[in-house]
Amino acid sequence: MNKLYTKDTTYVYLAKEAYKIHEKRKTLKTINSDHKMMNFKVVAFHQNKFNGLKMAGLSPLGPDGKVNTDELYIVYAGTDPKADYGADLTEDAQIAFAKIGGGLRNKPTKEELAEYGNLNHTIIGSDAYIPSGILANPISQSKESYIFTGALIEQQKPKHVYGAGHSLGGGLALLNAVMYNFDHARVFSAPNTFDLLPADIKENYRSEKYDGKFYNYIHRTDLIGNSNLFAERIGTQIYAKDIKSDSFLSEINPIFRHFIQEFSFNGDSVHIKMDMYEMQKIADKLTNAVEFVDEAIKKLEDYKDETEKLARRIEQKYMDKIDSGNYKYIKSIEISDHMQEISVSGKYKFYNDEYFDNALNELHRLKKETTVFAQQLMYAGYKMESRDKELGELYKIFEG
Repeated sequence: MNKLYTKDTTYVYLAKEAYKIHEKRKTLKTINSDHKMMNFKVVAFHQNKFNGLKMAGLSPLGPDGKVNTDELYIVYAGTDPKADYGADLTEDAQIAFAKIGGGLRNKPTKEELAEYGNLNHTIIGSDAYIPSGILANPISQSKESYIFTGALIEQQKPKHVYGAGHSLGGGLALLNAVMYNFDHARVFSAPNTFDLLPADIKENYRSEKYDGKFYNYIHRTDLIGNSNLFAERIGTQIYAKDIKSDSFLSEINPIFRHFIQEFSFNGDSVHIKMDMYEMQKIADKLTNAVEFVDEAIKKLEDYKDETEKLARRIEQKYMDKIDSGNYKYIKSIEISDHMQEISVSGKYKFYNDEYFDNALNELHRLKKETTVFAQQLMYAGYKMESRDKELGELYKIFEG
């Protein structure tokens, strides 16, 4: 696949540009690994200098210069301690202590929807537009980004929506990706914003819905991106390979790998860290899944056996009553014939034998393939880890 939305370089470029974008910027340009240039039209911009939020909506420009309104990329800027008097730090604290409250737990009011959903209000600040009551009732970045994102989608009505961001911006991108069911979101070093979601969304959250759609690229040594904050993670967390640093202090810094320039790329894809520990966790999950399949197979087989046994007991019970002479006009053979008539797949089988056997065969096949894949995954991890060690030793020989 060579689509724009499939390239990690597209998202990392947009995440970087989210920090630098401003209200006068009309277009953005990206260059992928194949040196092809892609232009974006800035279709919307929004900045709140009181809480630090900065975000923008972008749509690709075709070769003819026309805007492809079917695709909308929404980018969110991350923490910039030097901008807006450090307002971003307040939102960072709200994410860190989201268990207490905040975020989208309380639905936006009609007044908030009107104020912050107005796409014409590009900048909110002391030197620009000031919503009434903003000082008495300040709004969080999470809620404001949710309102503006919804208004932008409603106005443009794109067929596909994508999200990008780094750090705080990545957390906001994932939050809105869940709320508006983005087609894809790829973020970098994003904190976990799961607890900022509304209670009903969290209760019905199913991680498998977003597997393969939402990616959060993080480094194992990044304290911010790596912490789950005691909550379920949004999307799939993928560990990126560390760029080697010559500084010992940098290596022991718990947030050194948090910065966006710490990601390396192989073509248009993030250079992934082959982590034996993570592969073991995946293999263990697959093994646990196999155990679940085993239980399902056993229950189905037990049901099959118990159904036939119960049918035989019922038949024998009434045949014994008839044989006792208490039923003058009913014969034992009639009970047996009736059991045959009401069964589905032959006498004593009150289920579709063919469907039942097909289901069991499919479960056995799934069990076998999952077991084999888990074993292959562990073997591949072992071989890659061994190869890395061999290359490391070889490098030392030449270096010496």
